[in-house]
Amino acid sequence: MTKTDRDTLRSLHGRKKWEHIWAYYKLPIVIVLIVVYILGYAAYRHVTKKEDVLYLGLVNITAGSDLTEQLTTGFAEAQGLTKKQQVDLLSGLLLSESERAEEQYVYASEMKLLGAVSAQRLDVVLMDEYARDRLLADDYFLDLRTLDASFHALSGLNAGGTVLDISDTPFVRQAGFSGRVYLGVVQNAPHPERAAAYIHYLFQR
Repeated sequence: MTKTDRDTLRSLHGRKKWEHIWAYYKLPIVIVLIVVYILGYAAYRHVTKKEDVLYLGLVNITAGSDLTEQLTTGFAEAQGLTKKQQVDLLSGLLLSESERAEEQYVYASEMKLLGAVSAQRLDVVLMDEYARDRLLADDYFLDLRTLDASFHALSGLNAGGTVLDISDTPFVRQAGFSGRVYLGVVQNAPHPERAAAYIHYLFQR
């Protein structure tokens, strides 16, 4: 700012002063505001960003609000996690054509499921019998007994140790599903230790 500009600015008052500033310094002001916004937004995202400590998928089953709370927030609280740590829930996946799902929706669900596994954004899958058979045929799941030796004693475990019947666990039983509900942990689960803790959580109540 030159001396003439400073003198002009001093001679103006009130609205005229702000109009002069805006007329002559519009671009620098806009640039500064944009930079401040970007820095503020970045800081906000950093402060509020949550860490996904477990990826949970529901296939061919729907959880009501109470069960969803127990399967996600309830587990986080039981693990003593912070408010910035969460269970990420992938729901609405349907692998069987029915009144609820058309062919295109089933295909989209298959792609979404495959994408989550490929991106290592899926740990635990809860599913019905049809989904269990489909995913077992595609070799989706690891042997649960490799996660925790105590899982050998679980009565709902299939012969290969890859799928666990959780229908009689407290949360699932109270939800009143019409069929059996099964659990599997995907082969490349990014949080295997947390997946093991999740199984203990379901059975401990």
